[in-house]
Formats: sequence, structure tokens, C-alpha cells
Amino acid sequence: MRAFLSRLNSSRFTRGLLAVPLILSLIVTPAIAGSNDIDKKVADASEALTAASKAVAEAAESLKDAQAKLPAAREAMSIATAKETEATGAYRKAAGELVTAKLSYAKALSKVTSKEAEISQLQKKVDQFARSVYQQGPTSQWEIVLKSTSPSDLTIRLQNIKAVSLSTAKSLDDLLGAKDQLVADAAQAEEVRLDMQRVADIASQALIDAQNAADKAAAAKVQVDKLVKQESAALKVAEDDKAEVQKQYDELRAEQIRIAALAKAAGSQGPVDPQATGPLSWPLPGRAAGGGVGWRVHPVYGYKSCHTGVDSGAPSGTPIHAAASGVVLSTSVSRAYGNVTLIDHGDGMVTMYAHQSKFAVSPGQTVGNQDVIGYVGSTGFSTGPHLHFEVHLNGVPYNPMGWFGGSRTVVPCWG
Repeated sequence: MRAFLSRLNSSRFTRGLLAVPLILSLIVTPAIAGSNDIDKKVADASEALTAASKAVAEAAESLKDAQAKLPAAREAMSIATAKETEATGAYRKAAGELVTAKLSYAKALSKVTSKEAEISQLQKKVDQFARSVYQQGPTSQWEIVLKSTSPSDLTIRLQNIKAVSLSTAKSLDDLLGAKDQLVADAAQAEEVRLDMQRVADIASQALIDAQNAADKAAAAKVQVDKLVKQESAALKVAEDDKAEVQKQYDELRAEQIRIAALAKAAGSQGPVDPQATGPLSWPLPGRAAGGGVGWRVHPVYGYKSCHTGVDSGAPSGTPIHAAASGVVLSTSVSRAYGNVTLIDHGDGMVTMYAHQSKFAVSPGQTVGNQDVIGYVGSTGFSTGPHLHFEVHLNGVPYNPMGWFGGSRTVVPCWG
């Protein structure tokens, strides 16, 4: 049974597939297939076909890819997250400084406004004094002196004139000082405004940097999540396939036991001497044998199964011939071997033909040597059209190649 262990070969086993025609071309007929070297090459070629399923091979590659990329993706996410944190901190700092700058600017503007109000009041006083002087004329102060009624009255009037003059002079000085201060306050306010604008620009750029860093961190996280999902999906495929392979192994073993029991029931109760049995004809004339008996180990899970017959590749529909005359013991269908025919040849010998596309005989029918009993197919656990051929003696599977130049020995893994 060819490559039961896999439903489809992965690409890394294509070299084994390409090697099969060359190896099989060394075997002209089953009768000369007894060479140990050739048997080994055929077995090796068959083992190359025993590959993991396509789904598992792809899942393994996907898992390998995800695990290879995850460290870098996580590192990129870590760096992006750190930059996001740094940029966000810079923005918050700049935003705080901007608040302070705005308060400073508001305070500076308040000083300018206050000084403008002060200047307005001083200007009114000076304007009022100027109007008064204009209205009274240049002789008004002399008139005040001349109208004095006594020296003391004169003194008082002169002091009043002096006080008014001093007050007016002070108002003028205050007005000039206030205007100078206004210029200084306005210049300071402009400096504060420019500094506020600088801080605002820094805050704006910091916000952009923070947003960019956040986008990169988010993209990095998406990549990490994607790879983690890819990793999980690959593991799920492997787990599901592993369970399916285990189920197939169990079914194969159960079918082997069932067939062995049928073969034993049809045979004699005493031991059978394999050397005393008659010759057999090759069931696929002109087609080479391959995939010998022995243990098969699943390349991924390590499960072991016993390959109890030999495989011979041929196009689907190729006629299968009875290895010897006998009676059809059974025709059955199973998941493991697909369409299976058992022929009882008497004296405890039963031959088995599996993976047929269709039957050509019925249970109880007598067949002659080389009569067509079915057709090559790929039913059951099979990766391509071929015949799985077995020889049983009293229910015990023997190496079929023992009747075609090899040793007639029990299948080594049976028991």
C-alpha cells in the first residue's frame, strides 16, 4: 500500500518521486527482483513516497515562517510602542508648556491693556489742562496774583498756581513714562507671543509624532497578531492531521487483523510450510514491484505501522490478474484498503488485492490463474493508482516477493 502515511507528498519529497522510475526500471520482471541491492533501492523509493500530508507540510512551513518572523515583529512592536510612549510624553510636556505660555501671554497682554488705560487717563488730564490754559489765555496767572487781597492771600494763590504747575508737569512726565512702559510691555508681550507660538509648533509636531508612532505601533501589533494567528492555525492543522493519521493507523491495523482472520478461517488448522506452496503469477504482468514489506514510520509524528504487502504502480483501470487459481473468498470495501479482493488458493494460502477501482469477480466465484479479478485504482488510503498485493499462509502475512525470487518469510513487523 503506497504511502498510506500521507495523502499527498510535500515538495521536499519530489526527488524521491522522480527517483522511482529510474529505480523501478532496474527491475525487468518480478522474477529477478530478489537482489538485495535492488530490493533496498525499491524500499527506499517507497519510503520517499511515505511523506507527511500536504496540509501538514504546508502547516509546518507556515509555522516555521511565523516562528521565524515573530521575534522581529515583536521587537518592532516593542520599539514602536516605546516610541509611541516617548512621543506621547513629549506631546504632553509640550502641551503643558503651551498652557503656561498662553497664561504668560495673557498676563503680558493684560499689562499692555492696563498701561493703555493708564495712558488714556493721563492723556485726559493733560488735555484738560491744555484746554484750560488755552481758554484762560497767557495772563490768567497774573490776574490771579493781581486779584489777591492780602499778602497771605497772594501766598496762597501762588502756592496753588505752583501746585497746579507741578501736578501738570507730573502728569506730563507720567504720560511720557507710561508711553515708554507701554512700548516695553508691548515688546515683552510680543516676545511672549513668539515663544508661545514656538511652543505651540513644538506641541503640534509632538502630536503628529505621537500619532505616527501610534500608527506604527498599531501596525506592528497587527503584524504580530497575524503571525500569532498563523502560528495557531498551523498548530491546529497539525493537531487535526495528527488525530486523523492516528485514526487511519488504527483503522489500518483493524483491517489487517480482520483480513488475517478471514484468511486463517479459510485455511487449514495446522502450520503451513511456505516452501511447499506452489508458485504464484505476478498479478500485474509487465509492472514492477515496489514498496516492500516492513515497518513504516510517519515522518512527522513518528507513528509506526506494518506494511504487510508490496505495491506495484500502474495506471488506473489496468487489469489485475489472479496470482493462482482459487475461489474468491470475499470482496469488501474499507477506508484503509478501499476495494479489496481475497482469493483462497487452498492449503492455507490466500492472496489479497487492494485499492482497486472496481471488482471483476464476486464472492464464491472460481477463478483460474491469471484471470482478471479487478482493476487498478486508488481507493482507500492511497496517494495514486497502484495495487497493494499480499500473500497469507494460515492468516499470517508473508513477504510476497518470496514467490518471485526472494525468501518466503513472515512479514517482519507482524505479530
